[in-house]
Order: sequence, then C-alpha cells, then structure tokens
Amino acid sequence: MHFGVARVDLHLPGIDSLKGKRALLNRARSRLQNELGVSVAEVGDQDRWQRAVLGVAVAASTHTGVDRVLDRVTAVLERDPRMVVLGTEDLADTLDADGSGLPPLS
Repeated sequence: MHFGVARVDLHLPGIDSLKGKRALLNRARSRLQNELGVSVAEVGDQDRWQRAVLGVAVAASTHTGVDRVLDRVTAVLERDPRMVVLGTEDLADTLDADGSGLPPLS
C-alpha cells in the first residue's frame, strides 16, 4: 500500500470572518475530495480569519499514483482566486504487502 500526506499553508486575503473562512474551506475540501479522492482536514490556524493549514491524505496502489494526486492538490486549490497557496510540504511512503512493522489486527 502506498500513501501520502501533505500540509498546505493558505492565505485567504478577502476573508473577514471565521464564518466566511469556514464556507470557503468547506468548498475547497469538497473539491479536493470529489476531484482527487483525498481526505482533508483543517489542521492549523483555526482561529485566524485569513490563514489556514490543511492536511491532505491519500492512499493508492502505486507510488506514482500517490505522487500524481499530491502534485494536483495545489492546482485544485489555486483555481479559486480567493486562496493563495503559501507553501506545501508532502511525504509519500509505502507499507509492505505483508504489513511488517504493524501490530497484528484483532
């Protein structure tokens, strides 16, 4: 199993309330989930109106599949002119087919 995670730092220059921020992030989360099949959570700067940090996770059958999805996250977010991607950091890895290194399932 191949998996990847990304941290995306965002600036939301036109937002003037937490309610407006939540609405914008909910639309972004839906787009990412629908277009890329990823899981998304707000993981930082929850109390700041114009900043957000998103955590994105994906699993795929190939390392290339994970890389392709993670590479597209920024492009999907940047289609909304109300969002500026300040930076991203990602990590991709593989779990062996036999699950070595994992505790046994109950």
